[in-house]
Amino acid sequence: MISKIRDLLLAACAAVSVLLPAEADAKDDILVIGDSMLEWQSFKGASIPQILAKRTKRNVENRAASGAKLYLTGAEGNARSVIPTQYSKGNWNWVVMNGGANDLLAKCGCSRCDSVLDKLISEDASSGVLPDLAKKIRNDGPRVILLAYYEGNARPNLFSRCEKVVKELTERQRLLASRLRGVELVRTKAAIDPKNRSHFALDGFHLSRKGTRRVGALLAQSLVQLEARRR
Repeated sequence: MISKIRDLLLAACAAVSVLLPAEADAKDDILVIGDSMLEWQSFKGASIPQILAKRTKRNVENRAASGAKLYLTGAEGNARSVIPTQYSKGNWNWVVMNGGANDLLAKCGCSRCDSVLDKLISEDASSGVLPDLAKKIRNDGPRVILLAYYEGNARPNLFSRCEKVVKELTERQRLLASRLRGVELVRTKAAIDPKNRSHFALDGFHLSRKGTRRVGALLAQSLVQLEARRR
């Protein structure tokens, strides 16, 4: 009698499991795309996305790549060298992204960059590679976090001359976030002190492990707050 009851229970469980979605169909959760800011310290398990995953206990897939640009001119690169191609449609809840600094440095030396900046994102944030990508992602469903660049090291470095144009890029991102529903701008100013050498790596412009931990923690906190707002 007991064995028959057990067999019936097992059969019932098997029937229920057919009706329930497989675990593989769960939300992919968070996709990260962008440049070295989001890849840096990965080999030490201390990149910004890795800190985000640890702090939130969420599934985070990081496709960011050092040197990646929002658009290329001339020779074609690999899929990860162009930030829009790092994105693929999926069952994501969020896409976290950054980008633009490498374009501004390589294409106009961060000086007289109006045409490059306008191609990245227009002054009114209505057009450009970045708004087009954000709109594409939103049309697919996920919400978007634009992670702003941190203020650079006060000590001279490769990107020192880029501070002014990167600030303008961030302001245009702010405008985009204010106009496109489901797009949020997360600023990093509170996490990184440009006068604190311990926040920067030896090259002077990437972040140290301490720096990535601070930005990752800020991003995790911001994500929790953004999701709480919708409840």
